Amino acid sequence: MRANHQKIQFTGACLCGAVSFQFQLENIKMMYRCYCSLCRKQSGAASNASTFVQAESFQWLQGESLIQTYIKDTGFNSSFCRQCGSPVPNVLAIDAKVMWIPLGLLQEEFSPELELNFCVNAKVSWAETHQKLTEFDELPNMIELKNYFEINQ
Repeated sequence: MRANHQKIQFTGACLCGAVSFQFQLENIKMMYRCYCSLCRKQSGAASNASTFVQAESFQWLQGESLIQTYIKDTGFNSSFCRQCGSPVPNVLAIDAKVMWIPLGLLQEEFSPELELNFCVNAKVSWAETHQKLTEFDELPNMIELKNYFEINQ
């Protein structure tokens, strides 16, 4: 068991592994999901899953030169790996002392104490929980997938 206030080193990387980073915290105590249309487009999902860390605890390990940032006229920005397109951490435009961290990039497990949900008025209907017909512990094989693809025809 960890002593009180001992920090954990969290590490993360983009899909291709060219961009990697680390930061240290006692634990990731807060995460958030944002359901706005910009976060949906950035993540390719119903919401993003992210957190914030102090920039002083964050360090790039490699690939910082491979990061490209797109900035909309509104100021919304999206940083990503130029090789694989994964979203990567970036400094918050409103506070340069804070890093935005996409949680799907992290290697370590954690259990947040608090989950915040932003822009729930923009949540799409398919983001709601629906009855699960089938669950797979792993990726289904092609025969199983083909049966599900046929449902959408």
